[in-house]
Amino acid sequence: MSSILIVHPDRKTQRVVQRILGGTGYRVDAADDLGQGVRLLAHLEPILVVVDGSAMASPSVEPFFTAARARGAEACMTLLDAGQLQHMPRILGLGAVTNLLVHPMPLLGEELTITAQKLLRGDLFGAEKYLLWGSELHATTVTRASQRTHIVGELAEQVRARGQTARAASMAMLVTDELLSNAVHNAPVDEHGIHYRADLARDRELELDARHEVVLRWGCDGRYLAIEVTDPFGSLDRDTAMAALVQHEAKDGAGAGMGLALTYRSCDHLVFNLSPGKRTQVIALIDVRHPPTERVAASSYNVFVERAP
Repeated sequence: MSSILIVHPDRKTQRVVQRILGGTGYRVDAADDLGQGVRLLAHLEPILVVVDGSAMASPSVEPFFTAARARGAEACMTLLDAGQLQHMPRILGLGAVTNLLVHPMPLLGEELTITAQKLLRGDLFGAEKYLLWGSELHATTVTRASQRTHIVGELAEQVRARGQTARAASMAMLVTDELLSNAVHNAPVDEHGIHYRADLARDRELELDARHEVVLRWGCDGRYLAIEVTDPFGSLDRDTAMAALVQHEAKDGAGAGMGLALTYRSCDHLVFNLSPGKRTQVIALIDVRHPPTERVAASSYNVFVERAP
């Protein structure tokens, strides 16, 4: 029977996470450390493993991930609080951690539930999942590359008109510009997998037919400003997305890598919804509740890959 396995040294946190994930309908098991987790894996078939960020420093973490994959785990989620930021390079370097949640409890409960349900149900797409019920999402279809500048400026004006700060509007502009640029220029591929627009000047006019149209949606619920960009190619893969999260791996000439790395540093939560060969959707969440001085110096991320039918 499929289950969820939590590895966390704090019993109180274990219980909180168990209660949150218990709502998924799956059995939830808990271990105090990686060694105990490996022993439990011999008797479990976890679809998801949730690991505390402190475990990333252990030499046992890679054997644990290997054992979890061998027992059927489809994804790993790591929980990181503000006191564990030193583990970020290790987490990103492993490449096995496709879901990182930085927020402390109790805010973590929202993101934890959404992430787990997306992984378990396979229902990946849509920024609605991250906003409160009833929040309106404004949609724009990009049909010419030259529209980008106008769309970005208009979005910033609307963000300010809704009472958000100049910083939030500035971050929204940066994120939207990068995501639209990637979708217009880096996403298109031919039958050989060649990114035939990646080297074109970003100020060059391009007519985007139905095959190349890019859809932007954005909305705000007073907690998060969500910016969602979708392209119809599905050419961004898991490894490229993960590499873009590691700053030193996003090098010049790496196509989407540079823009995605900058986007990650500019938001509080970056979500990749990948349907290979069909569509790519990137959602950037900007937390508008707290001033910049209270922002945690790390961002959450998720890399979701749609299961083959």
